[in-house]
Amino acid sequence: MQRRRTQHRHPLSGALAVLVVFAKIGSTAFGGGSATIAAMRQACIRHGWMNEQQFLDIVVLSRLTPGISILAQTLLVGRAVAGVPGMFAALAGLLTPALAITLALSKLYQLINGLPSTVTPLHAIVAASAGFAIAMTLQLLRDSFAGRRVVLTTVIVMAYTGLAFLVANPLMVMGIAIVLALLLPGLFNKLEKHPPEESSGERPEP
Repeated sequence: MQRRRTQHRHPLSGALAVLVVFAKIGSTAFGGGSATIAAMRQACIRHGWMNEQQFLDIVVLSRLTPGISILAQTLLVGRAVAGVPGMFAALAGLLTPALAITLALSKLYQLINGLPSTVTPLHAIVAASAGFAIAMTLQLLRDSFAGRRVVLTTVIVMAYTGLAFLVANPLMVMGIAIVLALLLPGLFNKLEKHPPEESSGERPEP
């Protein structure tokens, strides 16, 4: 019997790759957190670090932590790729160029603020940022429905709708979702127990 060769990850090379990728994200992902998440998702899938479902799980985990969720997501992706060194590399790569660009743009904004010719471009930037947020939401919903988690996705949409219009405490919304999952686990797993049968593509013999 032939033994399978196990592939060992090299934390240093993995961390360097994470540093380079996240530095590109930090220097090009304009438009707020939604644009950063979209760029992070594209990079993770393009480099083969994880699939769409794994990235979606990281997005969910980052939302469960208090504070700035994008930083939590950065740390989780870095750890998944290259362990603890990947966490530091991802954080440094994302924050260093973003901080430098933010300081430069803040100085520029102080110089041009109040000029009539800058009002329309600033409004356009706000609209573009809203577009990034909507696009990222649609991508996450598409990934959720692709895994046939229709009921789970519906609960998520209802939870955030309730959070936006009815409830002021996100912990209460998450608590309700956890209680529902514990009391009715079959509600979330029912659609995943019977995946659709894939056709083999073979034609029946005449």
